[in-house]
Amino acid sequence: MKAGRIRTLRGILTATGAPAVARRNLVVADGLINYGLKITKFQLWAVDPTDSFVGILSYSTISSGSTMNAGDNRQFAWSVGNGTGDLNPTYIDPDHIINRDMFISISDAAAGDYNYLIECQAYALDDNEAIISIIKETSQS
Repeated sequence: MKAGRIRTLRGILTATGAPAVARRNLVVADGLINYGLKITKFQLWAVDPTDSFVGILSYSTISSGSTMNAGDNRQFAWSVGNGTGDLNPTYIDPDHIINRDMFISISDAAAGDYNYLIECQAYALDDNEAIISIIKETSQS
């Protein structure tokens, strides 16, 4: 695995409903399985710092009502906003590579806008590393 440049993905999601949810596909499979991204930083915060939320990065969409689940191999990063305006704790599985799709989901939130900033390192993968990465993202524990 050869490291490449650092990329950032950033934007804003609008959560709607009660409790509010939002989802977006951030990385779309391009068929280049020998190119991958490793998330090194995941920051998620509400425009209104008193809003609480649960944020998840995953390889596939997470259904409404799902919670943070480290046993679900589709999920690899989590952020929790407690509504106090403090820094939000973030957890990232260090053993993951995205070489197909990546989704961001916000749930258990107040309706409103949520900012995200994701830092990722690009990697060139050999065929074996690419296959292992695909198996990891699709298998369940």
